[in-house]
Amino acid sequence: MTNILFTNFCILVTFLYASGLLSKRYVTGVTSPSTTVKINAGLLFGIYGIILMYYSFPIDPRFFADLRHLAIVVIATYLGWLPSLIAGLLIAIGRMLLFGLSLSSLIAGIGMLLIGIICGTLSRTSWNRFYMMLIMSTSSMVILLFIMWMNIQDHAKVLNVFTQHLIITVLATMFIYVLTEYINTSNQLFLQMKKNAQTDHLTSLNNLRQFEQLLSERFLEAQHFSERLGVLVVDIDHFKRINDTYGHAAGDVVLQQLSKVLRDYSRSFDEVSRNGGEEFSVLVPEATIEETAAIAERIRAAVEQHVFVLEDGKRLQITVSIGAAVHPDTIRSKDAKALLEQADRELYRAKNNGRNQVCSAPEIQDLILT
Repeated sequence: MTNILFTNFCILVTFLYASGLLSKRYVTGVTSPSTTVKINAGLLFGIYGIILMYYSFPIDPRFFADLRHLAIVVIATYLGWLPSLIAGLLIAIGRMLLFGLSLSSLIAGIGMLLIGIICGTLSRTSWNRFYMMLIMSTSSMVILLFIMWMNIQDHAKVLNVFTQHLIITVLATMFIYVLTEYINTSNQLFLQMKKNAQTDHLTSLNNLRQFEQLLSERFLEAQHFSERLGVLVVDIDHFKRINDTYGHAAGDVVLQQLSKVLRDYSRSFDEVSRNGGEEFSVLVPEATIEETAAIAERIRAAVEQHVFVLEDGKRLQITVSIGAAVHPDTIRSKDAKALLEQADRELYRAKNNGRNQVCSAPEIQDLILT
């Protein structure tokens, strides 16, 4: 039996490692997986449990020992009650389908569903994950002891098997905890590095590299689906004066507060970036040049009316100049860079015309796009 349970353990560890590679976007305590992700995770770990049953040890014609319950323990600990319940239900169904529908398989199936419910309930506590996993594993083993006691008449054999099973389960739980925490920490570092590579540290907006990538991706999507894509290039007027008068720390405060204004007055699905220095950009999908210019004007007016409060309590107001261009309303090109350059030219036209205004590229008159 020990050899079979060790095989179960090795298979489960392999599954956990593979799951860690698939779940780099989700870190416990950092990101919140969607309901769809939780459902899929529950199904996946339910399948893991079913696979573990293929390598079970027949203690009795009516009972098989394996570590399928640990699949429920792990998913409950890290993703909560919903995937725990789904995994328990799937393993229960698998138990009856794989080994035939009988009273003993029905009892075993109900036991796995009960383990899913108990682990899901325990997952809602605020306990340390290590203790939570140990308590879940121990609770699962108590249920399995009850099932063995009902299915096997030789109770001395039951206690002997249960003792070995419990020891292996506890040791496996401790090792799995170390492994899953390592995977979770690795994913957390991966997300942090990814965020640092894509985000401007001062404003938490997309940085230039991420903006260029998004521009390229959104431009290809717009071309493929015959949709519009607008670009706004935003630049603070006389920003050097702010740095010279109030200091660079004050300039940073202005940039931070301006980033919030840009997010608040753009649409929820527009993508705002800081391209460097005092220059920002906004990707505006699915809008005509008139609608894009209206969004730009809304931003310009909001900035003009906003009172920027410095760290020493001083208040100041600034203005911005904005250039706007839209593919394919104002330019027909297969190059996203050409769209950005056109918006940039409009920005400099706004600067040369006196600043604190929006300049839009002229619309191509023979364009028909609904």
